[in-house]
Amino acid sequence: MTTSLSEEKERVPEELAPVVDTLMDIVSALDAPETLPQDREGIIESAENLTTALEVISDPRTPPELRKQLTALVKQVTSTLKAINSPRVPSEERSMLILVVKRTTSVLDIICDPKTPQELRGTLIAVVDDTHYALERSPDGTRSDSTDGSQGPDESKGPDQDRSTAMLLGASSEIMHDRRTPPREREKLADITQQVSSLLRKVTDPKTSQEERSEAKKELDERTTRMKEQQEESASAQDRPEEALGKAAALCTSAIFEAAPESSIMRGLEKLVPAQWEDQGVKDFYKAREKSKDQLDVLARLRNNEDSRAPFDVVPLVTALAEIVPRDRLFGELSGSALYCQQTASYLDEEFGITVGTWLT
Repeated sequence: MTTSLSEEKERVPEELAPVVDTLMDIVSALDAPETLPQDREGIIESAENLTTALEVISDPRTPPELRKQLTALVKQVTSTLKAINSPRVPSEERSMLILVVKRTTSVLDIICDPKTPQELRGTLIAVVDDTHYALERSPDGTRSDSTDGSQGPDESKGPDQDRSTAMLLGASSEIMHDRRTPPREREKLADITQQVSSLLRKVTDPKTSQEERSEAKKELDERTTRMKEQQEESASAQDRPEEALGKAAALCTSAIFEAAPESSIMRGLEKLVPAQWEDQGVKDFYKAREKSKDQLDVLARLRNNEDSRAPFDVVPLVTALAEIVPRDRLFGELSGSALYCQQTASYLDEEFGITVGTWLT
């Protein structure tokens, strides 16, 4: 990745050279042994997405207006990544923010595609810009414009809600990025997502007055509810092949490992942790792979920073995960991967008569 970025640095406009240097520094820092596998993967994918934009910026055939917009996005996203990597940001918080960056930058290939309708392109540009503006304002729960690091007025409960909304915006981006999402569904989701991102930007803007912020928050709640409904509609409209139980369960489990707070996963799977992991303790569950119809290979990072794997039975694992991510949060946290969770629940219901939380309600 650093090699690719180094090559792009030689081609981009001079004003982007220091931005690419910052990106290379962020990617190089991933070599640290304490870097979580999901964080490493998320930052690398984000950098790859940005490289797509850098290539288009360097292309002399790119229209000047698009070049200007992409340049601004690359600067904004890189600035956000730099803020996220601050030592003040807790590990679990950082992982969630990296996931949002990865998901929102995934739409850069649609933005850069010359076949993309101009209206959709403009909407997606606004979503990425607004979301990253909001993330950078308060990646660690403090106002970035405050010289003493204190919170601004009416911000005592703001950061958690803002980050939750950013997570939902990331899920929308991933659904829109999925080529299986029908064009009309993509457009409808893009429209409501841009409305939410615009309101989130207003809520996190230090120039917004107290009264304007309160009004924007009320509208943000209403629009966010509509966006969550549209996420499910758009994802469910995808033409997705049926997977076998083991494969569907693995895809569902991996998605939850990526999106759910690690503390919630630890509590939910506490009774399922195999004996060989108990001495060291688990630091991070990060991937699941199909082992058989009834078992998954679960990959985890232990507290001694070693990677390990162990077999988990599908039924107790999936039913535990359904308690961690209930039905009303399924698409907002897992985006299109929520369909694999529902497919897994259908298998277990039909074949074994097992109810998997609220996934099928």
